[in-house]
Amino acid sequence: MTTRFQLPAEISHSNVEAVLAEGIAVINTLQAENRLTVDCQALSIFDSSALSVILSMRRHAQTKRVDIELQSIPEKLASLAQVYGVADVVLV
Repeated sequence: MTTRFQLPAEISHSNVEAVLAEGIAVINTLQAENRLTVDCQALSIFDSSALSVILSMRRHAQTKRVDIELQSIPEKLASLAQVYGVADVVLV
């Protein structure tokens, strides 16, 4: 079973906790071996908080044995992940 989670247009320090809580809530509804597609298409305004959300969601999903796939990754997010040295974890 695949479930979709749409990231908002903006992720910053002001809403990072709410976005993460929403993502974790979605993961908590899934069973082991399910897949979560995180759609980044709308994401246009962000800072390192976006990486934090994705990394935290990946860690939580791993504990529940849920696979996460990112879709429509903005080039700026990919570059930011490279700068922070987490591209191999975030962009897989």
